[in-house]
Amino acid sequence: MGLITSSYRMMYLTAYRYTLQSKIQWISSAKMELVASGDEIMALGNDLDPNNPAVKQLEARRDKLTALEKRLDLQMQEFQNRLSMVDAELESCRGAVSKGISESFSYKV
Repeated sequence: MGLITSSYRMMYLTAYRYTLQSKIQWISSAKMELVASGDEIMALGNDLDPNNPAVKQLEARRDKLTALEKRLDLQMQEFQNRLSMVDAELESCRGAVSKGISESFSYKV
């Protein structure tokens, strides 16, 4: 790969890396909100009689939140895997750029 091509690839990978990091951060904050919502639901259920139908509804909502949290975990894992692949390719591009610079701008006397 040429020096210019490697440089453009490195810029693209860096931008994609930042995109993945922001998605991971968004998922982390969404998970924190889900956990807080689940805690609120459980706090409401503690004040009610266990045989009350409202408790069953609260438990169903909590289960839905738990399922959503698991889906977010899977999505976060996918983004983290992509991020590690991008980091590896980015490191490879950095090496290609460094090699290209040293070959292009070294004077042989």
